[in-house]
Amino acid sequence: MTCFDAKYLVLILLVVQNTCLVLLMRYSRTRPGTMYLGSTAVCCDEAMKLITCLGIITCTYYLQKRNNNDGSAEYSQLNSSDADADDKQLEDGFDEFDDDGDGIDNNTAQLNQSNETFREYLRDQLQFDFRMGGVALLYTVQKNLLYVAISNLDAAVFQVTYQAKILTTALFSVLLLKRKLSKQKIGGLLLLTMGVALVQLDKVEDNASKSYQEQNRWAGVLAVLGACCTSGFGGVYFELVLKPHQADSAGPPPSVWAKNVQLSTFALIIALTTAFIKDHKAILSDGFFQGYSPLVLLVITLEAGGGLVVAAVIKYADNILKSFATAVSIVTSTIVSMWVFGFIVSKLFVQGSLLVFVAIGLYSRNENASNSNYAEKAEMEASSSRSDKGLQSQTSDIAMMNMNSRRSSDAMP
Repeated sequence: MTCFDAKYLVLILLVVQNTCLVLLMRYSRTRPGTMYLGSTAVCCDEAMKLITCLGIITCTYYLQKRNNNDGSAEYSQLNSSDADADDKQLEDGFDEFDDDGDGIDNNTAQLNQSNETFREYLRDQLQFDFRMGGVALLYTVQKNLLYVAISNLDAAVFQVTYQAKILTTALFSVLLLKRKLSKQKIGGLLLLTMGVALVQLDKVEDNASKSYQEQNRWAGVLAVLGACCTSGFGGVYFELVLKPHQADSAGPPPSVWAKNVQLSTFALIIALTTAFIKDHKAILSDGFFQGYSPLVLLVITLEAGGGLVVAAVIKYADNILKSFATAVSIVTSTIVSMWVFGFIVSKLFVQGSLLVFVAIGLYSRNENASNSNYAEKAEMEASSSRSDKGLQSQTSDIAMMNMNSRRSSDAMP
């Protein structure tokens, strides 16, 4: 498969994942019957990602070990990038910053020592940095807020409002990192603010889809804005605290899967603590898995798998294509919400959504153009050493794994 084909295949995959995740989350939170707890769903999400990443690390080790022992051709490691995939999600401001590196396949370099045991390999990979707990805390809070938001807002309204994460990321980068924004970026942010405001000025309660659960519009708006703030601050936190520490550390940095193991371990501990503090009465009375069904498990799987999609998008797609995928996902979710959930599209919603689309395009295009020289230089260096180096993917969410994070959250469009 050529890079061109892979780019558009990943684009389609991102649109499908984003659309299905938001719509299924909305349906699972509005259907009749016992409602599952969002806090426990976050715990299951992190546990699933932790097990998946540990499985990938284990398979990578034994496959490389077997190939080294057989003297066969070099094995292309399952880790195709050294990016912080959750960065979040998220789907989420966690993916606004790049994690620079030298593009070296760290696992392959370490596994060239044929006598390295699996325990030694894990010890080298899983070098826990407790500062990663800060990102995990923000990421866990963000995911819990997203469940509150999608429970109280229609899928289309939620997706448009959640694009305010671009604004919060830019604001935190200016305030904390002292970065300067171009006039075009500032114009894009102003249009984004106007678009989100128009959507919120609409008579959302009159146009909302039917729900069998109690809804509070303003609780949903505040929750999604809080998620935007944690998303933006998470990206800046990584840039301000973790990235300099990784640059100063000796030896090759851990792989993307090892980073996700670290992030998911901290996030799982925090998520379990949050669940038992916030919902301890409901858990003790009706159980940890109350309200769970195959649909809920599918939602959790899509949420956990979002980080893998983000990693593929970072490798094959640029910011413009990612922005296009976001716009297509919003349009698709709106159409499905109209047909399936009875959501009514008003003029204010259409006008606000168009402003958001234009704002995302302006912000992404300017960022892509400003980095064109760097991208050309990186491509030349990669071409000269592609035989023994993997292309270096770059991200902070996050993504918010998901991050896959990014997450999920960043996984969220």
